[in-house]
Amino acid sequence: MIDHHRKAVNYIDNALIFCHEPSASSSAEMCSEIISYLDDKPLGYVQADALLAGIMLDTKNFVLKTGVRTFEAAAYLRKKGANTLTVKGMFSDSIDTYREKVDIVCRAKISRGCAVSVSNENTVDVRLAAAQAADEMLTLQGVDASFVIFENNNRMNISARSYGKLNVQVIMEKLGGGGHQTMAAAQLDNTTREQAYQRLMTAINSVLDDIDNT
Repeated sequence: MIDHHRKAVNYIDNALIFCHEPSASSSAEMCSEIISYLDDKPLGYVQADALLAGIMLDTKNFVLKTGVRTFEAAAYLRKKGANTLTVKGMFSDSIDTYREKVDIVCRAKISRGCAVSVSNENTVDVRLAAAQAADEMLTLQGVDASFVIFENNNRMNISARSYGKLNVQVIMEKLGGGGHQTMAAAQLDNTTREQAYQRLMTAINSVLDDIDNT
């Protein structure tokens, strides 16, 4: 088990080897380090591309939780054939996904430094559009964390993002989800959009009230 998320209540605790490092930017960074130390087999460019994509995704293109080790891992992957243009192409959107993302951002309401949006769409790409919209809302002034509620596979989902000032993992844990400080999610069964919104706002206010009282 290789993981950089904070241990939750139901984390896997019976792994043969447990490599846990919350200070790492991503699990992809940790895997890259391990492979660089072993290096008994050549790492193909396809695998190097995938690992670099994982690092770029979790660090928001080397913005969040990026340290010396992160750049060293990226340099090692580049040496092994990772192509930055290929990786960038992995994150390309279709025009429909882009329109859906913009619509979600436009629906956002901002309260206490949190941008919350509820998607009315239920398309194939709604999960991708919701995640990207949550990232996009972080660029708005006065927003410390962003949340997008959307329906997928007959359940309500929440994508949460932050630049670190507000720990979105703690908020998602109150809803039965998890993740890490800057990127987390939760799934709610037998819940309407309005109910999901109310539960999310209750969780957000609970965490913010605890912060204000400390």
